[in-house]
Amino acid sequence: MKKSTRAVRPAPKWTPASVNDGIRSRNLPVYTAVFEDLQQRIRRGDWLPGARLPSITRLAHELQVGTGSVREALQSLQSIGLVKIEHGRGVFVASYRPTTDISSHFQDVGAGQMMALAETRRVLEPELAALAAERGSDEELAEIEKLAWQMEAEAQQGSDYAELDVLFHRQIAQAARNPILYRTLEGVHDLFLDSRRRRIIEPARAVSTAHYHLLIAQALRARNGPQARLLMQAHMSDMLNDVLAAEAQADLIEE
Repeated sequence: MKKSTRAVRPAPKWTPASVNDGIRSRNLPVYTAVFEDLQQRIRRGDWLPGARLPSITRLAHELQVGTGSVREALQSLQSIGLVKIEHGRGVFVASYRPTTDISSHFQDVGAGQMMALAETRRVLEPELAALAAERGSDEELAEIEKLAWQMEAEAQQGSDYAELDVLFHRQIAQAARNPILYRTLEGVHDLFLDSRRRRIIEPARAVSTAHYHLLIAQALRARNGPQARLLMQAHMSDMLNDVLAAEAQADLIEE
């Protein structure tokens, strides 16, 4: 049989720097930092589809984290279709991108896409908040509140908290324990982050929005699902109004 001459991609060189930086500088939960690091490596092609990832023990050693954090990160990666966990065999790359990565269908985030995204989030996120209040672990809800306090501090200092904002909503989606809803929201993650970075928020408005996140987080900690749903609905409606106002301002400039 003729041997294949296709070049074999060398095994990626692991470094714990990015994970540790995320934990220290952005105060990420350990499993979230591992999740983001592994997701980035898969999406940039460090492992090809079908390749087996290093063992959980090896990943934990090389990333300088606990095996529990690696296991939880891999389960989250499986829930969005990036890896497949085969008990007794290992963890294999299933795809470069999440199976519902809607953002891949858009070349850029224009006004129409921002409006569609805002409408989609207004439908999904209130129910995710209600489910998170019911199903999230105490640790998860504490981390969500911690992120809200971080956003409040950043807003008070006049700093942009776009990445914290996206992570806050992702953590709620994870705590909701509904893999279909999570994968749907994760599918527009890049679109969400891009649109969030493009939005110019006045300092006073940024402080008000950050405080809304804190109210939502406190409702989650109290496990008050109806209140969390109502607060998230109000937050999403405000966001949609911001998009409408931005479009109206753009139309005036064009005229």
